[in-house]
Amino acid sequence: MISMRQGRSLVASVTSTILLACSAPPADSALAAVPDAGASPAPRDAGGSEGAADASTTDTAAPVPTIDPEPPPPCAAANASNDHYQFLDDVCRDKRLPGDRSRDFVCPVTATSPDAARPDGTTVRYLSSSDAVVFQNDLTGIAPDSVFVTLILIKRVNGVPRYRYVSNGTQEQRFQPWSSTKFMAAANAAATLRTKSSGLVGLTGRTGSTPLGDLVTTMVGYDESHGVTSNGVGRYFHDIGGRARASDLLHDAWLKRPAAETFGGNYGAPSPMLAYSFNDGAATLSVTPDATTGPPNLLSTRSIAEFLKRLAMHREDAGQRMAGIQEADIETLFYGAPYSSWFPGSMGGMSADTAIYVQAGHDISYLDARSQGRWRIFSKLGFGDGDFVHAAYACLPVLNSAGAPLPDSGRELVIVTRAQTGASTERERDRMLARTYRTILPAVLDGRIP
Repeated sequence: MISMRQGRSLVASVTSTILLACSAPPADSALAAVPDAGASPAPRDAGGSEGAADASTTDTAAPVPTIDPEPPPPCAAANASNDHYQFLDDVCRDKRLPGDRSRDFVCPVTATSPDAARPDGTTVRYLSSSDAVVFQNDLTGIAPDSVFVTLILIKRVNGVPRYRYVSNGTQEQRFQPWSSTKFMAAANAAATLRTKSSGLVGLTGRTGSTPLGDLVTTMVGYDESHGVTSNGVGRYFHDIGGRARASDLLHDAWLKRPAAETFGGNYGAPSPMLAYSFNDGAATLSVTPDATTGPPNLLSTRSIAEFLKRLAMHREDAGQRMAGIQEADIETLFYGAPYSSWFPGSMGGMSADTAIYVQAGHDISYLDARSQGRWRIFSKLGFGDGDFVHAAYACLPVLNSAGAPLPDSGRELVIVTRAQTGASTERERDRMLARTYRTILPAVLDGRIP
């Protein structure tokens, strides 16, 4: 059994092949190949009316354009590769970044009511985090039965977050989530460092001269040109945070999930040869690494989605914060090191994920225009034994000509999916998962899933 994203360490070695096949300019790393923020390449012709609407200067929300649920055709590099895929690995170099890269970004999506109308005239209500979680099966018949999925929709009503949980009935199914949980290991490491240093040392710090945020970017983006691997960094963060504490976060200490779900396993590679002493400004801290193996990682899409939702809503939902972690740590998790040594000028952290399922779930040029570049996608892929896993947060606002949010127009969400090994090929499953996002996301954006 493969306990990592098989072949992710090959990203650097296949870069030249990919670039030649795509006729793209050469790049030293996956991050360097991402189009510069604010660039607006012509939208891909994928049928439907992608690129037809420009919402950047309107004061009322324009109709959401229809897109073809079939994903764009593969480029030459995607056809040529046997182990890297169009949407999981972005081999066609389609990934886009927002024009706004502020680290203190607050999602500009607002709502006037916790209620939302379905197309059939019935009403659904978004609940506060103090209410019991209730799942609704809005995705039955939309997401294939073979895809496990949890979708958490977020409304900010007068600045107070409310949530609606939807699925296709698979949200409690346990599975091996592979590398998709590495962000959870990094968050646990941040909280442990803060707790042991009285709040003075966190992911904002360094080990020696290496920013921990650059390790996060390596872990997420698989640029392994600096002598450490993504899988090794995932294990290193478990060494720092402690595997028992990681398990506790899943259970009584935070999420209250069933004992049958477990977390704390490693990722198929040894920890890098890095010290366990840290400096963060004038503060220093040394920790004894946790050398245990930990339980296997067996989680549901619900648990992974809830973990990510609580991190994303750390500022706004104080009652669900992870103990110890600070907003600066979450910024580092989402954006990479505040002062990067390895990736200067790049948008790192969970912004650097190679998987583009959410971006490819609609017309990114339309979403960029209607938000004036003020959107976000933070995500982490997972892949192993033919399973495709993806965890993502997305903020997709609609702004008026003055740059203010149009109430009840944009969408904010967390989505976690798993396409399991089956009769189809891995390339076909990559496209099937992309097709699933191109079915779910348009329905969320146009109100069919309110």
